[in-house]
Parts: sequence; structure tokens; C-alpha cells
Amino acid sequence: MKRTLVLLLLGLAAAGCRQRAPLAFVTNEREGTVTVIETARDRVVATIPVGGRPRGIEASPDGKRVYVAVSSRSDASKNAIAVIDTGKRVVVSRLPSGPDPERLAVAPDGKTLWISNEDTAEASVLDLEAGSLLATVKVGIEPEGVAVSPDGKWVYITSEVDSKISVIDTARRTVAGEFAVDARPRCAVFSPDGSLAYVTAELGGTFSVVDTAKRTVLRKVDLHGLGKPVGIAVGGGTRAYVALSHGNGVAVIDTTAGRVVTSIRVGGRPWGVALTPDGQKLYTANGVTDDVSVVEIQANRVIATVKAGKAPWGVAIAR
Repeated sequence: MKRTLVLLLLGLAAAGCRQRAPLAFVTNEREGTVTVIETARDRVVATIPVGGRPRGIEASPDGKRVYVAVSSRSDASKNAIAVIDTGKRVVVSRLPSGPDPERLAVAPDGKTLWISNEDTAEASVLDLEAGSLLATVKVGIEPEGVAVSPDGKWVYITSEVDSKISVIDTARRTVAGEFAVDARPRCAVFSPDGSLAYVTAELGGTFSVVDTAKRTVLRKVDLHGLGKPVGIAVGGGTRAYVALSHGNGVAVIDTTAGRVVTSIRVGGRPWGVALTPDGQKLYTANGVTDDVSVVEIQANRVIATVKAGKAPWGVAIAR
């Protein structure tokens, strides 16, 4: 009897762990869908239709919602933020996004969403509770990357054409300053404490470490020869993981030393990348091979490949 009870409890505990495992949500740019991957077993558990051209994707701080930037250059009425209920795995609402939304970032308090509007050189801020746009802010030409500082006071917007970062004061919703980076910056991410930010420059071939207090580039990591740096994932330590589009790999960077530790071969043309909350796995959206590579961080190797939709673009992990 005791043995049976112990086995039953262990089974229930294991089931509970599987249920609590994070989910990876992957946008499929050419299919109008989001693939949902259970990270405990690395298997697809749902495919969610969102329509249009889904690219940027972020989870809410509490993990209950995932926000998807859905755009359409042929039909402006389809531009929207699709809101996915992560428990039900369905789209529960569509919110205004401004023209041609590309990337987005959720404020730490979960109340606002910042969006880059590529065609109009603007950033939009969305009130998630009211479901309405609060303001639009003029930034550089062809904005893409969006990052909100951990204290919620600043937003960085990358400008592909101007090769600069626009720094937005979130309280005033105005540009408070800007600084130059290398050619065609794609992605920006803050360090966990907000003292640093990291920026990839696709054509410049660099990964920049930025002093956020001085708004200046402290150092650059040269990634020429490895591929074109695009998406960034940062954990709680001193490692950054950079997707190397056209290089079919991920560069592991020591952000303190400013050097490449190693590179990992993944699927074709990786773009978006995301880490699980425990920092043990990295997921890459591979746009050419229509799949997702799962990287074990400790060993720096791919342990699984999961089939997604057509042209996977972005990845978000929901707790």
C-alpha cells in the first residue's frame, strides 16, 4: 500500500511539473499562424491561426497572455496585435497596433505594450487594459527592435536605415535622446539590472554593449565570418545568445569580456531566439528550414529539432 501511494504521488508530481513547464510560442511569418511547443518534451501541442504576417511576439510578465504583431501591407485593416490566452491557446482579442507592426515589448508592469511601426518611422504605445493606443512617437527610419528597461522608464527603438537607437522617455512619451550604432541594427535587449543594453547590427556584423546611463557604446564584438547578427536572448548571467542569420548558427557571447565563447550550429536562417526561465534551453526560429532548434545551454548543443509552420520568425516563452 505504501509503495503504491509513493508511486502515485511521484506520478502526480511529475504530471504537475509537465503542466507547469513553459510553452514556446513561435510566429510563422508566411503562414499566419503561431506554433506552440511544450518545452518539457519539446513537442508541438497547438497551432494557432492569427492571420496576416505575424512577426514580433512577447509574453506578458505573468505568462497568461502572448502578444503577436500581425501586419499586412496589402490590407491595413489586418494590422493588429493578436492576444493569445496561453491557457486556452486561442486568440481572445485583437488590439490596435499602428501601421505595419514588426516587433514589440511589454512594460515590466504588464500595463503597456510598445510597438515598432516600420513603414511610418514611429513607435506606438498601447494601453493593454483599455485596449487603445495612447500615443505614437516619431523615431528613426524603418524601426524594428524594441526594448523596455527593467524599471520601465526607457524604451530603445532600433532604426535600420539611420543606424541609431532612439531613447524614449516612457513617462513623457517623447524621444529623450539617440545614439549611433553600426549598420542596420535589428534587435535591442536590456541586461537584467538595466545598466547595459545589447544591440545587433546585421550589416555592421557586430554585437554592441551599451552603457545605458551614458548612452554610449562601451565595446563591440565582431561577428564577421560567423553570420549576420539579428535576434538576442539574455539570461541572468553574463552570456548573450545571438542568432546568426545566413550563418545558420547562434553565437554565445561573454558580455563582460566582450568576446565570442563559441558558436552553435542550428537550423537555416535563425531569426528570433528565446531562453526558458531557468536558463537551461534556448529556442531558435529557423526561417528557411521551417523548424525550431532546441539548444541545451550547459552543453551548447542542439538536442531537438521541432517542426513549425512556414518561415518561423519570432519566439516567446510563456511561464
